[in-house]
Amino acid sequence: AYTQLDYKFFNRLSASLGIRWEHHSLDNSEKESGTVIRAGLNYQAAKNTFIRASYGQGYRFPSTAEKYTATQLGSVRIFPNPDLNSETGWSAELGMKQGFTIRNWSGFVDVAAFWTEYDNMIEFIFGLYPPDSVEFPTVEDIGFKSQNIGDARITGIDMGISGTGLIGKTPVTLFAGYTYMNPIDLSSDTLENNILKYRYRHSLKSDIDIEVHKFSFGLSTVYRGFMERIDEAFEETILGTEIFPGLKEYREENNTGQVVFDIRVSYSFTTSAKLSFIAKNVFNQEYMGRPGDIQPPRSFTLQFFLNL
Repeated sequence: AYTQLDYKFFNRLSASLGIRWEHHSLDNSEKESGTVIRAGLNYQAAKNTFIRASYGQGYRFPSTAEKYTATQLGSVRIFPNPDLNSETGWSAELGMKQGFTIRNWSGFVDVAAFWTEYDNMIEFIFGLYPPDSVEFPTVEDIGFKSQNIGDARITGIDMGISGTGLIGKTPVTLFAGYTYMNPIDLSSDTLENNILKYRYRHSLKSDIDIEVHKFSFGLSTVYRGFMERIDEAFEETILGTEIFPGLKEYREENNTGQVVFDIRVSYSFTTSAKLSFIAKNVFNQEYMGRPGDIQPPRSFTLQFFLNL
């Protein structure tokens, strides 16, 4: 059950306040309820200047899969955790959006700072999970299991710019966004390596598109910083077995992040017919989305689009 109230003051200040109540019941053996609220303000300080602030609480009851699923995906095993507790938290944001017009260019610049806190944060953890009845674990006991890792805090800043304009008489559309994130595991035993696992501190995306008569040329760029912390089991031996041989050496050699470029060229025959050539990962970078997950190499696509 939920409700939300929205109200506008003086034609410049918009406010919202909402509340939601949830009740979860699993086979009548587990019952739990939670209430969360959200609130937001948006103030138009000038014609093209908007300042916003928001606060919201979060509540998540563990899914049936997280608590009870026991399965195997290829060589990867998933173990259940019936003792998993609910995850709660809150997040806040303060941001500003500024419109601009400079000669033949117009667009928006958006900057926001965010702060998120988690209690009993749920994450899949890779490791050794032998049953209590097993005295000597084997490789059959290696896999993933959902666990409450404790408290966590994620703070950071997000910046973006988007706009359209002319270079000479050539129309140009561009977008660029950068995010800095400081994800901290507050329950970590050490302050030296307390970043949350599988997170990037730095990420950047950009896209530019140029139109020349019936041709269109585009360039997309994605940068992700180095994933500083992963499960130690991926890099060390477990029961004398390397889960991903060579992964530790690969991460030591590729510890500065990766930049991936995509390009595209298209020709519009009419307003409803277009032929496009797309090249992804132009420089054929070898990179991983997560440990052991090698992303696609360079690829080429020829696409014909017809709107009937």
